[in-house]
Amino acid sequence: MQNYYKDKSTGLAVRIKSLKGRAHGYVMGEIVSFLCAVACVVFITVTDSANLRILELALSVLFLAVYVVIRQHDTKNDEHIQQLEDLKQVYDNELRAVAGNFTCFDDGQRYADPHHAYTYDLDIFGRDGLYQRMNRMVTTGGCDALAERLCSLDGRHDSSEHQDGMDQYDEAYRRWIRILAENEKFRSEFISYGVRQKIDTEVIREALHTAGYAKVNHLFAHPAILGLAIVDLVAFFVSIVLAAIGKVNGMLPIWWGILQFFSVYLLCSDTLKEVHKVVNKLHGQVKQFAKVVELVKNLLVGDAVGGAAVHSNDHPELFSTSNNVFCRLTELLDGLDKRGNILGLFVVNMFALYDFFLVRKFLKWSRDDVHTFEAWIDRIIQIDQEVTIATFLYNHPNTCWPEIIADEGVVYEAKGLYHPFLGDTAVRNDFRIDDYHFYIITGANMAGKSTFLRSVGVNYILAMTGMPVFATSLRTSKFTLFSSMRTTDDLAHGISYFNAELLRLKQLLAYCRKNNHTLIILDEILKGTNSLDKLNGSRLFLEHISRLPVSGIVATHDLELSKMEGDRYHNYCFEIELGANVTYSYKITPGVARNQNATFLLNQIITVH
Repeated sequence: MQNYYKDKSTGLAVRIKSLKGRAHGYVMGEIVSFLCAVACVVFITVTDSANLRILELALSVLFLAVYVVIRQHDTKNDEHIQQLEDLKQVYDNELRAVAGNFTCFDDGQRYADPHHAYTYDLDIFGRDGLYQRMNRMVTTGGCDALAERLCSLDGRHDSSEHQDGMDQYDEAYRRWIRILAENEKFRSEFISYGVRQKIDTEVIREALHTAGYAKVNHLFAHPAILGLAIVDLVAFFVSIVLAAIGKVNGMLPIWWGILQFFSVYLLCSDTLKEVHKVVNKLHGQVKQFAKVVELVKNLLVGDAVGGAAVHSNDHPELFSTSNNVFCRLTELLDGLDKRGNILGLFVVNMFALYDFFLVRKFLKWSRDDVHTFEAWIDRIIQIDQEVTIATFLYNHPNTCWPEIIADEGVVYEAKGLYHPFLGDTAVRNDFRIDDYHFYIITGANMAGKSTFLRSVGVNYILAMTGMPVFATSLRTSKFTLFSSMRTTDDLAHGISYFNAELLRLKQLLAYCRKNNHTLIILDEILKGTNSLDKLNGSRLFLEHISRLPVSGIVATHDLELSKMEGDRYHNYCFEIELGANVTYSYKITPGVARNQNATFLLNQIITVH
């Protein structure tokens, strides 16, 4: 995979260099052709011969046409360069990710909540968290939706709500994700539209809402005004022809054109300022969004078995009207963009009343296309998540799809389970959790207890949010999840470490009373007190929590806690071997740990120093 991404990046670098060399030639061609067109127009005014004036007029039109053609090719070349640079950045980012560097991706720190039921303990958000490792989002709405998916197992709502009617556990959904995973070309191009700046879907929604209330004079859309504009253009071109053949003074079309330019510019100036307020400040985002929609539409319409079957049935109007909607939008955005070229603006306003027709395009778009545009925002946010999941699947081919069963209680049966952050070299474990049962896990420091607890939790989150899991197989029911593994003090609010632990356990109890069938994951209950008090408190807490509809995994250094073993309490451990050095197997086995390593390792430090 690393070689594949590297080859793609190298190939794109060669193409980009070639296109940049071509761009210099286009610039020179534009300058020369425009100057030649202007020179021919000047010669018309000083030439006496009618035949020469006709020739000079023809040459001026020819050079102007050459200028327009070169300008179009130059614009397309610049867009192509930017597209390839963005695509290259996608492959460069993936190369960094393969090497373990995820800093180029959004870490989702803004979603981190120490009081959430599980996301803080299980490293979902923040630097090198699960969200950052999998996020390939193009839109801000997609980022929010992905974060909501990962947070959704806290009992607030059904985790499948964000699927927009799709069942994330059925085979059609998984087949669609596999289709996306295999279509690397589409995924990379899709992701490339977000590498410079994510499309801010909420800001676009606000702009769409504002478009309907923009202070634009609707007289521009009146048929009579359109008729006058067409008559004016026809008369202007007739005057040019008559001047060329000597029937009228040669200065007539020149002054007419100049007057036409300033009239259109001044009449449309205030109106286009309003258009700019609505559209131009979002120009890059909206234009990128239109490209994303075109890319997605081509994929879905072209894949009747996968994409269209899954996505188009509930909104067929999106596919039937999107061509016109986004053609009009693209033309509007391109038109606003071209107004930045003052030489070009002078020509197109003189010969085509450019600003007038640009205002008409905006009025038609704001009147007819806003509703369809909003529907496409929702669809792209959904596709955005699916592309991220498909890329996650592509980058981790050794994962599997979980089996979701309909049991009401807590059932969790994993084979070959391992933590996503450790990669394929991780030690895999088999483990089973039954409803109303508790699993007390002992072991030395660094033996793998906390990592295993997080492996159970993170893979359950992946399973419940429609993603592949890091295991040979995983069979699980649906239940809520709560963890307490990373409690911290809050001195600014006068909360000690021990008090923070108590508050977290209080939150856990309230959570378990509110939700039916919860899996709790605890790492060292009551770490902030002495050993005897900790043991008694831990035993008391487990005895109380076992009366609720709860199953649990509890990691502890208190070997005495293992004496709770019985019908509902089971002992497991991560054993180590002590010799010349400490040997860690990272394999979970039934029983209680015999060996500890703190004294052994401290003795090595003391001996060395």
